[in-house]
Amino acid sequence: MNQVFLRHFLCFLSLCWVASLSGKSRLGEYYLGFGYSMADGDKQRQQDSGDVLSIMANSPATQSADWRLALEYGNYDLDSIAGDKTSWGLTLDYIMHYDDYVFQNGMFRPYFGIGLGYFRDGAQMHLDDNGINWSLMVGSEMLFTDDLSMYFGGSFYGMWSDFGDNDWKWDVGFTWWINDIHGISIDYQRPAEKDFNFIGLKYLYSWQ
Repeated sequence: MNQVFLRHFLCFLSLCWVASLSGKSRLGEYYLGFGYSMADGDKQRQQDSGDVLSIMANSPATQSADWRLALEYGNYDLDSIAGDKTSWGLTLDYIMHYDDYVFQNGMFRPYFGIGLGYFRDGAQMHLDDNGINWSLMVGSEMLFTDDLSMYFGGSFYGMWSDFGDNDWKWDVGFTWWINDIHGISIDYQRPAEKDFNFIGLKYLYSWQ
């Protein structure tokens, strides 16, 4: 099931690639996001699965930087030994987007971010311990049309108390703004060391 979904997801990506080159960005906007993600185990964890609920808020800090606050809760059905486990976390990110350095007629908007958070992760979906963590993010947004955009990048994150406990996560997603207020986002995430794929759907509400 996971492989079929990924094939359709990549096909959708290819179709969007040929769209026109102007767009509305998720960077520099006020909005709330409410999401659900399906966690699907891979390789040696194909029998594992999970459900993740999330809420996030994005607010411009300056003309070229945003604050982003996110809260997530996950429930995971692991193997017969581990059983059911839960995970929740709260993160605050500061994201700088380089609007003055866009190229290809403004199609690309690079970003870089730093973050601080707290995870109580009994399922060990993020790291192998609980506590305060840090993160570094890098990537770019691609603006296709006035309504459709894509972001791609990744984040390097780890435990504040143990810098040797860290991981890298790939991130890609599409955002379609139905109008100036309502939007939908489809996201895919893959940690480098955890054999799990996260495929999510978000509803975005922008009040400006």
